[in-house]
Formats: sequence, C-alpha cells, structure tokens
Amino acid sequence: MGHLSNSENHMSVSDRVTSKAKKASAKKPAKRAALTTNGVPRLAAPPSAWSQLTLQRDMMTGLRAHDLVTKGVSVAVAKQVMGAFQLIDETQLYNVLGISQKTMQRRSASATKTLDPNASDRALRLVSVTSQAIDVLGSQDAAERWLSSPAMGLDRRKPIDLLQSTEGTEMVKTLLTRMDYGVYA
Repeated sequence: MGHLSNSENHMSVSDRVTSKAKKASAKKPAKRAALTTNGVPRLAAPPSAWSQLTLQRDMMTGLRAHDLVTKGVSVAVAKQVMGAFQLIDETQLYNVLGISQKTMQRRSASATKTLDPNASDRALRLVSVTSQAIDVLGSQDAAERWLSSPAMGLDRRKPIDLLQSTEGTEMVKTLLTRMDYGVYA
C-alpha cells in the first residue's frame, strides 16, 4: 500500500472509492458549463421560451403531470408552447395536439379556457420530446429540424408525426436516448 497517501492508508475500501469518485467528479467539467471567451465569462442569453417550459417540465412530477392532464392544460400555455417553435409550422403542431385552430379559438373563448385531457397529454408530450431533442442535439434549431425530417431509426418517418400517439412518442424518445448514447443500430 505504498502508493496510497497517509490519509488514504487509514480509510476503508469503500471510503477510498467514494473519495476517488468525488475527486474524479470534481475534475470533470459540468455538462452545461458557463459560456466563456478566452477564459472570461460571457453573459448568458436571456432565457428562451423553451428553457422556461423545460424548467416547468423538470419541476413536474408524474402525479403533477397526471393532474395537469386531467384538469386540462390552459389554452395560454398551449399557445406559449406553439409559439416557442421557430421552424415547425402551426399546422403540424395542431396535428400533434389533435385539435384544429378553430377548436383552439373556441377553447380560448370558453369559461374553462383549457384543453381537453387528450390534447393536454399531447401538449406535455410535445414539450417533453422537444426538450429531450434540444438536450441531445444541442440547439432548438437542430431539434426542430430533426423533428420535422424523416429519421432512419423511425422507418423514415418524421418524429413530429409520431407524437400523435403514446407508442409513437415512446419510439421517438427511445431513438433520442440511443442517439445520446451513440447507439444507432
């Protein structure tokens, strides 16, 4: 045990493993490190609509999501989600939500001003998948381009078209996870 420091000589094996893991994690840069130019920190851009929606999604537990779906997502939030897209057109987004533009207008004028549970569930899935795509691909632009382009891993179907069903959404999420880990086959 000559290669261990004096403090490590008196540690148990599990303490040494924990200590080494802490040291190793301290050396690794954070996944989302602060932006710098030549070592000088830059000011971060103001939060985008997606970062705000993602923050809300990250704070949501499964039960909160369930409650939100059964009570209905507000039309204002649904419009915020749709407005956050820059490249995917409104028609495709209405298809994902499973409602028409006229229905959205009627819901806006109604007393409850919420989407039905099915459209609410689809809205949450859209936010979840788009946020995952942004994380994997690195930008909203890249994520939207990927969502609206045929994907080999999805039998040349557009991921955005598969978000209309739970099974299709799971396939898209699985592909994104595989892409994140570099497993394409």
